[in-house]
Amino acid sequence: MPAKIRILNLVLAAAVLLTAGFAGAQTYLDLEGQIQEFTLDNGVKFIVLEDHNVPVFSFRTFVNVGSANEVRGITGLSHILEHMAFKGTAEIGTNDYKKEMKAMAQEDVAFAALKTERLKGEHADPAQIEMLEAEFTAAKDAAREFVVTNEFGSIVENNGGQGMNAYTSSDVTVYHYNMPSNRLELWAYIEGSRMGRPVLREFYTEKDGPVTEERRMRTDNNPIGRMIEQFQNLMFMANGYHHSTIGYMSDIQNISRDDCQKYFDENYVGSNIVVSVVGDVKIADVKKYAKKYFMEIPAGDPQPVETFEPVQLGEKRMIMKDPSQPIFVAGYHIENVRDADWPVYEVIGDVLGQGRTSRLNKSLVKEQQIAVQAMTFPGFPGQKHQTGIIVFGVPVKDTSAYESEEAVYTEIDKIVDEGITAEELEAVKQRTRANFIRGLQGNGGMAAQLAWYQTFHGNWRELFSEVERIESVTLEDVKRVAAEVFVPSNRTVGIIETEETDS
Repeated sequence: MPAKIRILNLVLAAAVLLTAGFAGAQTYLDLEGQIQEFTLDNGVKFIVLEDHNVPVFSFRTFVNVGSANEVRGITGLSHILEHMAFKGTAEIGTNDYKKEMKAMAQEDVAFAALKTERLKGEHADPAQIEMLEAEFTAAKDAAREFVVTNEFGSIVENNGGQGMNAYTSSDVTVYHYNMPSNRLELWAYIEGSRMGRPVLREFYTEKDGPVTEERRMRTDNNPIGRMIEQFQNLMFMANGYHHSTIGYMSDIQNISRDDCQKYFDENYVGSNIVVSVVGDVKIADVKKYAKKYFMEIPAGDPQPVETFEPVQLGEKRMIMKDPSQPIFVAGYHIENVRDADWPVYEVIGDVLGQGRTSRLNKSLVKEQQIAVQAMTFPGFPGQKHQTGIIVFGVPVKDTSAYESEEAVYTEIDKIVDEGITAEELEAVKQRTRANFIRGLQGNGGMAAQLAWYQTFHGNWRELFSEVERIESVTLEDVKRVAAEVFVPSNRTVGIIETEETDS
């Protein structure tokens, strides 16, 4: 990296840190009154907060699509598409776009032939598969001849960008990084281009390489990952949370570039995209560049996820025997983040199993010393649809998961029967106020909060009602909701039972 660029990156990193205190110096109303918004004709929503203390800005692009939107045959596609968004456009990432497109078409033909033979299963001809695999490999190599590797990332980095990354969840796909304020138009150009007309180059190389390896590392070669995936399959039988974000290996192997392009065309549309920009920018400039570069994104008409999770009629259990560490997990169905009782779920989760002062930590970890960790949190695996509050325990050595299970139920029953104390409730409210302030600190944190609330609640202003929602929770609310949620028929249990090996 050239010395000049290294210095620019260091300056930017320092500037981002310096902005960390700007939000705390103002009141909620001061901040809320300074936030501006506009919506392009294609539906892309922009939320802008100017802060001119240092010459940098941060952004978050929230695309309102995640693995819950996928159907059988294309699980994992939201995550694959996230990887594709860094591959560039017709202008970025290629040394000859026309020739590359022809080579990619040949690559698609070779993959289709190989997939057709593979799907014959036991009737497939091994010699034919070997030949088709060789042809497919040659086609991938030919297409890669036209790729300028990581040009998108290099443009960001060489212009002082920091922290370029993305993530996919069950609910959303998010892109973000920080840039110097004098690179606002460049940012708008590259972000608008990749959201409006990305080129899915290196598609098969990426999904058969990093994506497949991530699946193996997270799930196939990880006992806890294997158990959690099947626990999730068991807990959610109908809605989009049934399968994990990484997707099933067979789907990853069989998804084509055409599948990905169709999924992109259906979901990466204006009404599904929220962009928040926070830092040393002017609303007029953001609006000007947004109209110039983000209007390539089609308006679209994304289809909502319509399948609701039915009421569970009895406890579900899975026991996985494995030589690994024993684990206990229990999940209870709850409503989504927009439900009036969501703040109550958060209070219950906090008191029961979040932090050193939580009941599970006190009882299982400190007093009984039967677990090295015990936690609870609402929103597994997502928050947009009917979801779950999850409880888990990691037993100490020579202790089984069943001891943790019994101890967890004891603490849950106390809350159902007796509720929580006024002191516990007040402590949660104090922590919520502190966390709220921390969440507003820094350009990136503020951008993330604004885009999250706009996407999940439909209005970024709901951010400023967060503390009020928790403040309104009463002791009676906690007892009522606990009694509704923590019933055996609403429970799914997953256990890793340590299996002795011969070694």
